[in-house]
Amino acid sequence: MSGKIGYNQNMKKISLLLSFAFIACGCVGMTYTDGDSAKPWIKIVSSKTDMTGNVTDVCYRFDLHFTPAEAITRLDTDGDCITQCCWYSQHRSVKLNFNNGFADELQKNAIAKKYDPDSLTIFVKYSPFLNLISGKADNKSVMDSDGTITLKYNEVKDQEHYLTMAKEEEKAENYDNVKAHEGSYMYKKDVPPEELAKTKYAEEQKQKAEAAEAAKEKMQEMPADEREQLLQEKLKYERKQAVLLLKRFYGQKIDSYIMSIDKAQRRKGLVLLANDRNWTTVKTGSPVYKVTCKVDGKLGSTQYNMKSYPIDCGVYVVNLDDQTVIANDNMARSIVNEEYKD
Repeated sequence: MSGKIGYNQNMKKISLLLSFAFIACGCVGMTYTDGDSAKPWIKIVSSKTDMTGNVTDVCYRFDLHFTPAEAITRLDTDGDCITQCCWYSQHRSVKLNFNNGFADELQKNAIAKKYDPDSLTIFVKYSPFLNLISGKADNKSVMDSDGTITLKYNEVKDQEHYLTMAKEEEKAENYDNVKAHEGSYMYKKDVPPEELAKTKYAEEQKQKAEAAEAAKEKMQEMPADEREQLLQEKLKYERKQAVLLLKRFYGQKIDSYIMSIDKAQRRKGLVLLANDRNWTTVKTGSPVYKVTCKVDGKLGSTQYNMKSYPIDCGVYVVNLDDQTVIANDNMARSIVNEEYKD
């Protein structure tokens, strides 16, 4: 009899322990994270979930390193998911183009690096079941396991332009030496500073025009397909620079405007999805671009009744030579002057 009582007591203890274990396991199962990564160079920054808490999408970012380090300056680091996270549903692969802007750099500086390979594509894979993200490059010899991308390169020189620049530098150095001499004519007040500034500006504009004409003549000598490729690279580079300059001037103000709409909708019990900005660039001068900002937003009370909610965030004129950005319509002026605020 005592043996049976002892057996029953032991079974109760085991049952109790199993109950505690089940509760503990249940708690662990409810712990929420944005997800893990199988690679050290790809990080999950945030995620979207449905009403039951299941992850429906993740926003990831690449933590990459480059050799040579300046290769990163050729990339659109926001669009290439390096300085800004990208949603997996919209970016399952990312192509890094290392020779974007090569033609423009060559024309501007008379020397530019031509990278090999020209591009690298990274394919991303996310498993909702494992809540795990991974990625791989299409050229494993270029990118190692810790996310370092090593590129070969040739330094290309525009010899004619290079020699012209060297002469101009020598001329400028001689001018500085003369100016530094107390008895020189240029040191005295015979020539007003504003007159010198005008002269310098005129010389710079003349040099730019001569360099542009020389580059144009050189391009005419190229085969048609190479010439077209060079032109397209230059236009692509200019469009990217126009958007980057606009973001530098007014990116935060545009974000604040979108946030104000989000807050207003939340007060109504609605959810606004407005993560991505669309930038449309139209060339209106050389190099002047009209940039239109739009947001393909979605609005609803739940993810199941979301409707399209486009947001206009202004039209801007960007002058790459003068490095200026001007609000070009009422919406842009309202955002820049923060006139939309209560």
